[in-house]
Amino acid sequence: MKRQISKANFSLVSTELEHYESNGLITGEQKSGILEIYEIKGGLNFIRVVVTIGALLVGLGILSFIASNWDGISHLVKLLIIFGVFVGVNVTGYMLSENNPKTGRSFIYLGTLVYGAGIFLIGQMYNYGGDFPTAFLLWSLGVLPMAFLLKDKYLMLFANLLFGVYLFGSFNQGFPYAGWVGVPVVYLAYNYFEKSRLLLFFANLTALTFIFEITLNYEVEGLYVALLFFVIGLVMYAVKHTLEPDIFRVQGNILFGVTGVILTMPDLWNIVVSAQSTRLVSILFALAFVALLFVLIRKGSLISLIFVCVTIFRYYTDTFAFLPKSLFFIVGGLLLLGFGFYFERMMKSAKGGYLHD
Repeated sequence: MKRQISKANFSLVSTELEHYESNGLITGEQKSGILEIYEIKGGLNFIRVVVTIGALLVGLGILSFIASNWDGISHLVKLLIIFGVFVGVNVTGYMLSENNPKTGRSFIYLGTLVYGAGIFLIGQMYNYGGDFPTAFLLWSLGVLPMAFLLKDKYLMLFANLLFGVYLFGSFNQGFPYAGWVGVPVVYLAYNYFEKSRLLLFFANLTALTFIFEITLNYEVEGLYVALLFFVIGLVMYAVKHTLEPDIFRVQGNILFGVTGVILTMPDLWNIVVSAQSTRLVSILFALAFVALLFVLIRKGSLISLIFVCVTIFRYYTDTFAFLPKSLFFIVGGLLLLGFGFYFERMMKSAKGGYLHD
């Protein structure tokens, strides 16, 4: 099986191989043989974007027409319209897929939207009293088999987003038990869909959302929830592994950065220390947190630099608001200029070291 890479990466490999050939390191036959193992993977293109947007506009127009005349249509006719449009767009999509794959796939995308609209419209027709998140769960379950059948990572991403809405919407609607099955499925999809980094990114978000739901279900105190996600973020950032480490490092950095800023709020700490000590504890945590961020900044983490600025601004609004805004912006600007100078020197040093080696 050929290795799929982006067009830009294929161009880079081809250029490097031509350089090797021109310097006599490899022969022309070897270069051709190496290039044969690669295949440019398909991505978004102009035609696909145009036909997809066109199909979506047609679908929205149909649904808008139906909604505007909904009260004057009998239940039987409503059902016939919903199922007729759903079957029609999917059959059209499959018929066009062989000779016009991009247009055909856009009709299948439209079919997933019609399916979701049908769930809500049928629920309205028969006054179905189900929870709002349940509709998104059913919608996700309908899109999921289509995504696996067609091996379409964008459909899988859409199913993941719908499942995420189900999890978010369940905050006040009861525990989302489907998460015990849904979270492993979104991670399995990463391998099934050619190790898509985008799917892994959203799979991590889904897993974190489900963990948050578990803490809400067991009524965990806010301090412990923040500490839990702070530790999870550190683990995602620091633990070395081969499963797209860049994705985990970025998400982990953002996660412990956000929760770290939250943990600088004194009121969170009143469940473990006295009211008189909360401010002291929060300041001690803030100092340790900022020190950690500076350590990561020295390693080249721009995200950590952002959270240093956020922490400074948080204390400015909370504690130092009496200072003139002009002074705050001057100090903040000088800090950013200093960091910029530091990063520039660090990058030049790294580049020089690479060339020297």
